[in-house]
Amino acid sequence: MKKNKLIKSDKYIVFKRVLLLLFFLFFLKELVIYKPILNLFKTEKVIAKIIDEKNGVRRSHLTGDFVYSYSFEYQGKEYKNESDNENFLIGEELTVEFNPTFPFINRIFKSRFTE
Repeated sequence: MKKNKLIKSDKYIVFKRVLLLLFFLFFLKELVIYKPILNLFKTEKVIAKIIDEKNGVRRSHLTGDFVYSYSFEYQGKEYKNESDNENFLIGEELTVEFNPTFPFINRIFKSRFTE
């Protein structure tokens, strides 16, 4: 009886640890997964355009602040991501770097704010 309780307790602890790890990976995916992939593996650069898709920023429900998304095409598919600056204008072009294996992992490489 005691051994059975001990096994259930161990499984519960392992489950909690795995759940906690997945929780942290989800919220820190940019820092823990995406950034190392772009820094360590081959990347390609492409011209992207700012599109009329608004993304709320921190406390945007109070301030109304937002940033626009940018969009680019790779192998016939469209990929989007949030820009990092609220001063971009719709239609503005910028250079984006991405991993060819995982094009959804991308970031702004060069824009008028990085020059």
